[in-house]
Amino acid sequence: MLARTMVAAAVLLAFPSSAYAQASPHCNAGGVCKVAIDVAAGKPCTDQANITVKPDTVIMGPGGQRMIVWTLPGAYRFCPANGDGILFKSSELDFQFFDGARTDDADGTDDHGPPDRCRKHFRWKNKNEPFTAQRQYPYLVKFTGPAGEACVKDPFIRNG
Repeated sequence: MLARTMVAAAVLLAFPSSAYAQASPHCNAGGVCKVAIDVAAGKPCTDQANITVKPDTVIMGPGGQRMIVWTLPGAYRFCPANGDGILFKSSELDFQFFDGARTDDADGTDDHGPPDRCRKHFRWKNKNEPFTAQRQYPYLVKFTGPAGEACVKDPFIRNG
């Protein structure tokens, strides 16, 4: 029993505490941050004023990597043929964001369907390193409406 406890303690000490995500206002303790996109009922998504993104600014909080997952309502989809996804407005990203992907999984994990299929969710992984604390990253949410129309909104991500 003592040996098992010592081994478990050694394993925990081998990983720096910054490797573990801490909860933030928009992210859970596992480091998953959910962003809900909505379009006002009966209004065109072609008018940015009719699109809401909650939270509008995703706050990562301190302590480790995050995965941000955006979810579309109803028949709206992220379609690769239309260039849809979460697109950063600047190339100055401090090497923080990686592995962006469309997915049908609400938690952002990879799905193994055809790569050209439209999907309900989009995810980015974020290193959220301490030197980027309080930095904001403007981005565009670009998706396709039920009638094939292009829909765009421009919120923020804030590290640390």
